[in-house]
Order: sequence, then C-alpha cells, then structure tokens
Amino acid sequence: MDNDYSWTKFNPAAARKLCAYSNRREELLSWLYSALPEETNYLHGPDHKKLTDIDPFTVFGVMNRHISQEKKAEVAKAFKIFLKVDEPAPTDFRGVSPLNNENSMFFGFKDGKTAEDINNLWTLYLGLFGKNDKVAELFNQMTQHQYGIKFNLTMGMYWVCPTKYFPLDGPSRKYLNARGVAVSEKVPTYDEFVKISEEVREKLCGGSTADNAFAIVTRDIYYSTHKAQ
Repeated sequence: MDNDYSWTKFNPAAARKLCAYSNRREELLSWLYSALPEETNYLHGPDHKKLTDIDPFTVFGVMNRHISQEKKAEVAKAFKIFLKVDEPAPTDFRGVSPLNNENSMFFGFKDGKTAEDINNLWTLYLGLFGKNDKVAELFNQMTQHQYGIKFNLTMGMYWVCPTKYFPLDGPSRKYLNARGVAVSEKVPTYDEFVKISEEVREKLCGGSTADNAFAIVTRDIYYSTHKAQ
C-alpha cells in the first residue's frame, strides 16, 4: 500500500465537484453534520452552536486532521458518494499535511469579519479551478491580513491541487531547508510560493510533473517526522 497515492487523483476530482456548492453552503453543511456527525463535532462557533456557513478548505479539513487512516478513509468515501466523484476513494493519506485538531477551521469569529473571510476563501478556491483570476491577489491579502490564515492556506491548496502547490507546514519547512530549498518562517507571497513549489519539483522530484511527484516528497516528510518522534 505504500505506493498508493490515489488521493492525488481523488482530491482534485472532489475539489472540482465541491465548486458547485459555493452558493449552496447551507446544503453542504447540512450534509456534513448528518453524514459525518462524529467527524464534524468540532465544527461550531464560540457559542458551541453548529456553523451556519463554511469555506471549502475547512470542508476538506474534515478529512485532513490528526485522525486515523481508517477515519479519513470513511470521510473520503462519504465525500465520494455525496459529490459523485468518479475516482476511487483513497485509503492511504500518509504525507497529506494534516491540520492541528485544535485549530481545524480556516476562519474564526474574533474580528467580526467571519462572513467576509469565508467568502474570500471561496473566491480563492474557485480561482484555483479557473473560475476567476484572483488567486494571487487574495493569497497575498489573506496571508497578511485575514484572521487565522498563514501557512495553513498552503496546506489547503496542496490538498486540492497536489501537482501545483507544495505545502509549507512546519515539518515541511524544516525538511526543505535541510535539503537546500530555502523557506522562511514568514509566509511567502503567492509568487514566492509558486517559486518554492517549482524549486521543490526541480531539486527533489527530478523535474517530474507526475500526479504523485510532490506526494512522494510529503510522504517522506511524514516518515521522517514520525521516525523522529
């Protein structure tokens, strides 16, 4: 199973299907809570009431937290059915950068801009699939000014576009710096992020554009991190 990188085909396929819910978020949330009650019990506001809105990266985060491989596979299977994804649901997620279970949403409630922040996330997400040309502008704006958005956005972009973007979470930054790909502790601009991703491709993937090129590296990061623990 160690050569199973089927998530790199499934995630982009599911992500494209999810675009259709950009204006059907109540329906999306209703399904999440009913189909995956245990896996979504952390999705609530400060009053502990269920969310009334959600962004696409937080949706994918349900599958990409620190939960068991088996749980992730169950979530993926549910996504496949709901979104009518043709690709087989993956069962191996090693190397898919996981969110911190204590901070698994891409938006917050402290600055009074929750609705605007969620809309920004949807706009950037749709741009990843050619629906607009605002990806670079919003990436720079959000990583500098939007509450709760830092390196986690690079992770979310990797989940849904694993052949274009390389995640810059903590373990990945440490790994890359040790192998000659310089990554600052400051979130890069969008152009810098793309440049870093391409440098990873050239230096660590032999220039490969295969679906699993980045995933092979992130799986090595997974193993090196777990070996050190």
